[in-house]
Amino acid sequence: MKNVIAIDLGASSGRLISGVFDGEKIETKEQFRFSNQPVNILGEYFWDYIKIFQEIKHGLAIAEKNLGKIDSISVDTWGVDYTFLDKKGMIFRPPHSYRDNRVKNYINDLKNIISEEKLFTETGVNFNKINTIVQLFSDIKSNKELTVEIGSILMMPNMFEYLLSGKKSTDFSIISTSGLLNSENGNYSDKVFNSLQLKHEWFTPINKNGQILDDILPNIREELELESKPKIISGVGHDTAAALESLRNMDADTAFISCGTWSIVGKKVNKPVISDLAMDAGLTNEGCLGGSYRLLKNITGLWIVQELQKEWAYQGEMVSWQQMQDMANTIKDNNTYIDPNNEVFSQPGNMEEKIRSFAVNEDCTILKSKAEILRCVYESLAISYAKTIKEIEKATNTKLKNICMFGGGIQNKLLVQLTADYTGKSVYAGPIEASSFGNIISQLEILGDIKQDEKENIITNSLDIEEYAPKKITEEKKQSIVSFERHFS
Repeated sequence: MKNVIAIDLGASSGRLISGVFDGEKIETKEQFRFSNQPVNILGEYFWDYIKIFQEIKHGLAIAEKNLGKIDSISVDTWGVDYTFLDKKGMIFRPPHSYRDNRVKNYINDLKNIISEEKLFTETGVNFNKINTIVQLFSDIKSNKELTVEIGSILMMPNMFEYLLSGKKSTDFSIISTSGLLNSENGNYSDKVFNSLQLKHEWFTPINKNGQILDDILPNIREELELESKPKIISGVGHDTAAALESLRNMDADTAFISCGTWSIVGKKVNKPVISDLAMDAGLTNEGCLGGSYRLLKNITGLWIVQELQKEWAYQGEMVSWQQMQDMANTIKDNNTYIDPNNEVFSQPGNMEEKIRSFAVNEDCTILKSKAEILRCVYESLAISYAKTIKEIEKATNTKLKNICMFGGGIQNKLLVQLTADYTGKSVYAGPIEASSFGNIISQLEILGDIKQDEKENIITNSLDIEEYAPKKITEEKKQSIVSFERHFS
């Protein structure tokens, strides 16, 4: 019997999920959950990594009391963000959140050095202001002393694994989001490093297959009064890449949708897809455990609904996730949509006003009620999923038949059914905690407890997946969507 812990950090919450493996199936259980929000300090957004680390330690103490022992621990997080260590190995400034706007003054300078086209061809990563390469370039341009102070740069999951083990590492799945790798060999790009005057010594070697770093630090064991000596594993550090490890039947004709704060729509591929079609569609190539890739597009997802919920709470009205779904279900004649990828929806604040202002329809309908606003958002997300899947089909010259949809957003059955309807494809929904489960099964594989050819049966034994068949939509609705997409494009 093995007990492992997945520390799964999302852009709005963190959780410690245990996995108990009996040789045939994995039983998962949430041991601890905490909120995680970027903190605004003097107009800049940072991750409160000290608070996150304290919460992780607290959760580990709880988990061991519940489980009796912990054999291993690994961390997965969102992509692109990182932290600086000085030459003594100490974090000397809090990591910025990708939602911080400090990069706006340096984007054109970066493009003058490396054009968007050259960056995509070299790295397989489509230009986005949140990318590590853009953030890092901006940090150095705004503070030239950084180049003297930097000893190491660690991506977020590797930073927390370092704090737990004292060992630095860089896993392929998370560093592949950076825009710093060569698309052909999957290693650091000399062209990018030389162009931007970055130093290879700031980064540790890339591990594509996962590695055991060390036992948890003795001082943490002492502080938490742990009986066990869990191994800290650098496994699959990007939460979407981790989630893909939890999916069965990931055939060439299957797409995936990670549905949470962000929506990530993609397809697993053996090597990066570098083409004008892929670039123009905004598709990007990111790594998976073992060295394969996921061709995908990031869409501003349920962040929009989270912002509405927060906004309405500030106004004194608490609306639960289920209530939001129920309200949206009362609207049957929506023909008003937004483009979730419009930059305005990725920024916090005034979300209801933004939706009203940027909504598009043919008959000048004004969104009046909360129910109408929510229906507009959910349908717009489903339409954007369908549009992206068509783009992936063109870029890969394949016809996708099914969709694996996972993450907290699949608890919204309306959104999942709309996705099936608007894509015209069967949707297999689950698991909700896909990143955690993938993190766990990957740890067991790295520890040698699970072989590759056993994973499919273990996943089948361990998870319940719900199928949503597409329902026929009316011609009037089709025309409404086509009209919006024409405006949208």
